[in-house]
Amino acid sequence: MKPYPIFILHGLFDCTLSWNPIADLLSSSFSVHLLPLRNHRDAKRCPTMSFDEMADDVKAYADEHNIEKFIFVGHSLGGKTAMQFALKYPQMLEKVVVIDISPCRMSSLIEHNSIITNLLNQVMAVKNLPLSDFHSFAEFANGISSFDDDTKRAIIGNIRYDGKAFLWQIDIDAVFNNFDKLTDGFDADDFIDKKIEVPTLFIRALDSEFLPSSDYKTTKYIFPNSEIVEIPDCTHRIHFEKPKLLADEISKYLLR
Repeated sequence: MKPYPIFILHGLFDCTLSWNPIADLLSSSFSVHLLPLRNHRDAKRCPTMSFDEMADDVKAYADEHNIEKFIFVGHSLGGKTAMQFALKYPQMLEKVVVIDISPCRMSSLIEHNSIITNLLNQVMAVKNLPLSDFHSFAEFANGISSFDDDTKRAIIGNIRYDGKAFLWQIDIDAVFNNFDKLTDGFDADDFIDKKIEVPTLFIRALDSEFLPSSDYKTTKYIFPNSEIVEIPDCTHRIHFEKPKLLADEISKYLLR
């Protein structure tokens, strides 16, 4: 029997390469497809980045590869896209796994934590970094030395050196111009007469604020056929910190 297809979509400032370890762990049971988000490494460049458009990007990939039904695994921004896809194209999904992101609008969290501020700071740091001023890795390392670790990772993961200059592998202007859309989400009031019925697993990293317990009730309301699993001692970068445990949780849910 042919393995069931899984689409994995990464988050903001990430890339498909980061998910190779997870893909390898899942490949014995599934046919894994690693998809890039628009305006990120190896993906098309577009001036807009709404979740509706990114869901359509995924559908276009499925149509191109003659895949009628699949499992959608999304982390962070990829998880938001997976939820939008489940709303728009539920007939194409067997199951969904959303990793460490709430379905709620992130702007509603601004009074309670610093997620929005931290993300915007990262975007601005990347946008304002003068890559053309750096002519060696030593100069580059010194130029980003004052940034926090998350911002450094966002920068380092999205540059390349062609032997003469450092170049971006992300369209940071598109990310910046669409930042308000990237913090968007679902409003529970829009789901009074309809729900997203696709079986869905939400995986929360307990040392992260991207899926707070205060959003559990709304999550279950919008996704009545959902479960929430908590993984301790890891941050939003759960796929780096606990790849084996994350893959095990995904497999356990999908194979039962």
